[in-house]
Amino acid sequence: MRISQIIRTVGAQLREGSIPSPVMDAELLISHALDTERFRLHAVDDRELTADELRRINRLIRRRVQFEPIAYILGRKEFYSLDFIVNRHVLIPRPETELLVDLTVYHARQNAPVVDIGTGSGAIAISVKHSRSDLEVHATDISSEALATARKNAARILGRNRIRFHRGDLFKPLSGMRFQVIAVNPPYVDKKCALWLQKDLSFEPEVALFSGRKGRETIERVIAGSGGHLTDDGVLIMEIGDDMMDFIKKAGKGKGYSVSVLNDYSGLPRVAVMNR
Repeated sequence: MRISQIIRTVGAQLREGSIPSPVMDAELLISHALDTERFRLHAVDDRELTADELRRINRLIRRRVQFEPIAYILGRKEFYSLDFIVNRHVLIPRPETELLVDLTVYHARQNAPVVDIGTGSGAIAISVKHSRSDLEVHATDISSEALATARKNAARILGRNRIRFHRGDLFKPLSGMRFQVIAVNPPYVDKKCALWLQKDLSFEPEVALFSGRKGRETIERVIAGSGGHLTDDGVLIMEIGDDMMDFIKKAGKGKGYSVSVLNDYSGLPRVAVMNR
């Protein structure tokens, strides 16, 4: 089978399996199996594939038709124009979270201490440090596997020892430490919604997706615990669900914050900026 034929065949398989973007996914999986860049599938001669190449392609296709996210199959995901290692221990970085990075970079003073709570792959912390090398960036996560992934990403993208990683739940590993900016992308999906979500999400770590009390439990814990870790001019910047604007304003006001909510690039309420 030739390259042009396998692209059509795999695209049809994915379409029949109700996979979104079947042609793009087919090209990404085939280029990954062939260890080449996607554009080269069309730029090089339309050659015959070897039996071993076809086996590698088919192994990847079997994973995708089971709704395993393309990012996990490829082992990487672009975020903030950087290439991150991802695996099933970490949440896949989403484009809407780039707004959280933008706001952190904007609000941080020169040489300020900044922390990313629940860093996962390290996407937020690393993107912030990459944009603002002057900042003293810390990152926490409850998962040792997630921290191992974040450390690998930090070493690849920034070099070693550019970010200080801490293992523990939310603020527990940060005793006595204060930050001018606290950035958080907490789990905020209602556990009761798990059965109705996209099948791809079943592969991602539940601890990074779901939270109790209609998705609000972790957010409430972050707001309650953040005050003791902010400087006097500190800012808490947090991603929220698009139905949480009224809740976050009320919850923040109850803890002495003034709260503004910014829309993401799709026009949905996405990031709360909370000033003391």
